[in-house]
Amino acid sequence: MINGPVARRPLGEFAQSVLAVRWLALAALIALEAVESPRTSLSVALPLYIGILVYALGLTLTAWAVPHRADAATRWAIPFDLAAVLVGMLFTPHGRAFFFLGVVVCVMTGLVLSRRGALMAVAALAAAQIPDLPSSLFAPDRYLSWGIAALALLSVSWAAAGVAAGAQSNAESTRAVAEIDAAASAGSPQGFEAALESLVRDLRAQSGSIMLFDPNMSRLEIVSASGVSDAHRHEGPRLGEGIAGWVLQQMQPILLTPERSGPFHLERMEIGSSLSVPLLIGARPLGVLNLNRATDRPWFTPADLNRAVTLAHHLQSLLLDAQYDRTFAGALTHLAAGQQEVGRALSRDPAVLWPVLLDVTRTLTTAQFAVLAIERDDTGTLDIVSARGIDGRAAKKLLPDLLTASTQGEFHTVNGQPLVPDAVCVPLRLQDRRIGAIALGGWPGNGATSSERLAAVAAHVAAAVDTARTAYRIADIGVIEERRRIAREMHDGLAQTIADALLQTDLSAMAAQSHPTETAGELKELRMLLERAMRELREFMTELRRREQASSGLRAAIEAMGKEFERRDVVPVQLVFSGDDAQLPSAVRHAILAIARQALTNIRSHAHARSVTIRVNVTEEECVASIADDGVGFDLPAYRSRLPAAHHLGLTSMEERAALVGGRLQIDTAPTRGTTVSVHVPLGRHHG
Repeated sequence: MINGPVARRPLGEFAQSVLAVRWLALAALIALEAVESPRTSLSVALPLYIGILVYALGLTLTAWAVPHRADAATRWAIPFDLAAVLVGMLFTPHGRAFFFLGVVVCVMTGLVLSRRGALMAVAALAAAQIPDLPSSLFAPDRYLSWGIAALALLSVSWAAAGVAAGAQSNAESTRAVAEIDAAASAGSPQGFEAALESLVRDLRAQSGSIMLFDPNMSRLEIVSASGVSDAHRHEGPRLGEGIAGWVLQQMQPILLTPERSGPFHLERMEIGSSLSVPLLIGARPLGVLNLNRATDRPWFTPADLNRAVTLAHHLQSLLLDAQYDRTFAGALTHLAAGQQEVGRALSRDPAVLWPVLLDVTRTLTTAQFAVLAIERDDTGTLDIVSARGIDGRAAKKLLPDLLTASTQGEFHTVNGQPLVPDAVCVPLRLQDRRIGAIALGGWPGNGATSSERLAAVAAHVAAAVDTARTAYRIADIGVIEERRRIAREMHDGLAQTIADALLQTDLSAMAAQSHPTETAGELKELRMLLERAMRELREFMTELRRREQASSGLRAAIEAMGKEFERRDVVPVQLVFSGDDAQLPSAVRHAILAIARQALTNIRSHAHARSVTIRVNVTEEECVASIADDGVGFDLPAYRSRLPAAHHLGLTSMEERAALVGGRLQIDTAPTRGTTVSVHVPLGRHHG
């Protein structure tokens, strides 16, 4: 409830001032009694003036000591004022003066007690002045003058009551506006409840609701209700449906009573009359205000409807904020769902991802069609890779405009061109890199989405395209690297064993010709070679099928890798691990494991090492891993000077692995000095 001057009774200050005016009236009466003849007898005048003195003093002290009770004191003072005037007219020789005071009392009664109180005061004064009474100012038979005086009293008191009623209405409207504005500053949902409570009280309704228009769903939703049954709280009419939907679509308020039903009829038996007011900003629909009165209450009037329209304007900011929140939340929900679809599509062919991106874009921008064009990495040309909601021929006509948007880095509007659909071409950029452009068009009602939303959606599309390219590039690198590793494993392991077996076969054939007795031993060695080849093949196939557990940490994976190397190559591996790898990103973990695996493969194939040491240190800022051996080493500058086809140590793949997670690879080696492979991957914010 709002306290302060706005909530005080209208004309309250004026009514309180009349308490002090009684002192002037008392002084005037005493002076009149002193100077004018005939004088009132002391037995009548003294009690009368003393009573008026005590009464005026009590009211004045009450108004001074307890200000918040001054209005009530003013209302209770009216009967005493009227009694004092009647006594003065009937029992003192100054009836005319008291009659004029009675006019003032009737005016005050109209201001303070409304029309009913004013009518009672006028009736009392008129009855005390009937011409048949000897003390009447209109005795003995001046009925015409008496009637005119009574009508004059009634007119002035009635006018005063009308002024008070208007002031009361204005004060209530001011109070309601202040309460609605205060509710709007509080925000939803408490703001809606407080605003509706004020509207229901101000317009003397028994029930009501505030409905918010959701532009995403094109529906109305009740955000606050008072006195509405549960069966009607979940109503969500579309634009144009029902009374609320019709009011919002037509953008005009409606008053429904049994006599003024308009295009609708009151179907709910408990409602006697109803108001429905659209809430708009320009031509933008925000919501609807509904107020109802019961059948046993007076019907709403056109004046009530006008008042509701005036008050409803103060709900605009509250509804606008709520609608913005709903729109923003809906956009985020669609974006999250779209990102989930994009995530699924990333694991498949790009031809699957591009349509998913366009569907997400159309949902977020409400566009009917979308065309995606992406620049090639190798040539820089722009190619249309997907189109949704538009045929291919029409999409191709937008290629020059897409190229313009991509090249200039600015929005490019397409309209008024023959055979080319109207659209907005938005550039796709990631920092300073050009990704391509996207064309959007066909908005319902010819109302395009704001440029801010288009730019935000385009930023998400550009990021998704770049992520997809990176993911596919990583996948290609992984496939190439795995093929190279398989080729090395086959060449250095199984191929060598089979070559030995073939050589042993030739030797056995030659021995069979010259020394038949030695053939059995040669065949036995051949069988051992073939068994070794089969064992190596099975181990290799088992390693290919093995998948690292996503839940295992870097320490456990490195330990398993070292034990497998020891078992297979009979070379001791020492692991030194420090730090907590629980929060290590999976991409970094996979990169370090791949680099470590490649380094161990190189050691197995080329180093002839007697021991291996693996060191890993994880901090909040970086992850550092090194694989060192005491093998033969090699000449790194000479290796790098060879042609790429001659590279057999997999250094290129290790360097690419490190670069993909923002790290760097270092190799420290020399002939006869062993080799140390180190990878540094930044993790903390200080590294960007």
